[in-house]
Amino acid sequence: MKPLDIRDISIIDAFPVYGCNPTWKTVNFILNVGCGEGRIDRHLVSMGYSVYSMDIKEPEDKLSWPMNFSKADIFDLSSFPVKSAPIVICSQVLEHLKDWAPALRNLIELTEIRLIITVPYKRSFYSREHVNFWDDTTVGIFKELCFPYSVAISKIRTKPEDVERKQWCYLIVVDKRQKYGA
Repeated sequence: MKPLDIRDISIIDAFPVYGCNPTWKTVNFILNVGCGEGRIDRHLVSMGYSVYSMDIKEPEDKLSWPMNFSKADIFDLSSFPVKSAPIVICSQVLEHLKDWAPALRNLIELTEIRLIITVPYKRSFYSREHVNFWDDTTVGIFKELCFPYSVAISKIRTKPEDVERKQWCYLIVVDKRQKYGA
């Protein structure tokens, strides 16, 4: 199993300890949308979480996965076998989508308690596949698009040399238990 990096650890640290429903003792079901090769998913399963992973394409080593996997399109909720989850993760996906706002709306719809997103700062970790770039000014759009829910945005670095390279990711946490105007 590949080790977790700081981004993964930050995602896990953003998990709610308890749900909003008093009958739930703890939150242990996670939906990872855009799971890639499932690095964080494997760790979450080893930590005792129940994980359902989805991506637009099948992973190369799907047969060795300790979690459920389905091929699904983030723009088409009818392609999702899981219709909701207390925790939804979408890490390093939105920068690949030309029109990412509808995907974000779908992620919010899937989320029961907390949505955890990561996106790179500007051209940090640049790939030719990236079509969206956020900075300290434009990342605020997440607060607008996720209204009326509470949104916290922080910067995380994945490794020590990121400081030198001026690279980081934004960790965006949407909490549906905190609703403005309610």
